[in-house]
Amino acid sequence: MKNMKMPPVHDSVVNVTPLVDIVMCLIIFYMLVAKIGVSTGAEAMDIPESLIGTSIGDMGNCVLLNVRHPDVDADKIYLGEAGPGKWPRVTVLGQDVPLEKYDADGKGTGVYPLRELLTMYKKQNPDFKVIIRAEKELHYQYLEPILITCAEAGAKNVDFNTRPSMQTVVAQ
Repeated sequence: MKNMKMPPVHDSVVNVTPLVDIVMCLIIFYMLVAKIGVSTGAEAMDIPESLIGTSIGDMGNCVLLNVRHPDVDADKIYLGEAGPGKWPRVTVLGQDVPLEKYDADGKGTGVYPLRELLTMYKKQNPDFKVIIRAEKELHYQYLEPILITCAEAGAKNVDFNTRPSMQTVVAQ
């Protein structure tokens, strides 16, 4: 029987297979662990103060509604019979979601995009929650239709994003 010898080892060739395996494992690990490009949808605004403040913690299973005065960046969807000033400006992930749409002649179409969006979330996950971020100087008359819409859509958990008051911070 003929003796089989090992092929000669070449010092100029490096076996990179283990290196590629390790790099791929690291990439998969970081993709699973890291939150890459996750946006909460929170707009820059002056939010109201409360005694302890309620920050946005767990963003799982929630919808973040940014509520502004209707005269701020009002679009044509807010014009009509109701006129600017009746409905607040609501955004979800940077997209305007009106409470009700209007025809060109100013009459309501009976389409309620915010309620439809929240109802869709309710169908997907019955335990979803709504976090409302409103401007500090926004009157309750503008928050009321948002709260009614949340109730009509069946949202069980509605919370407000606030910041702690300066008096509480100094007292601690």
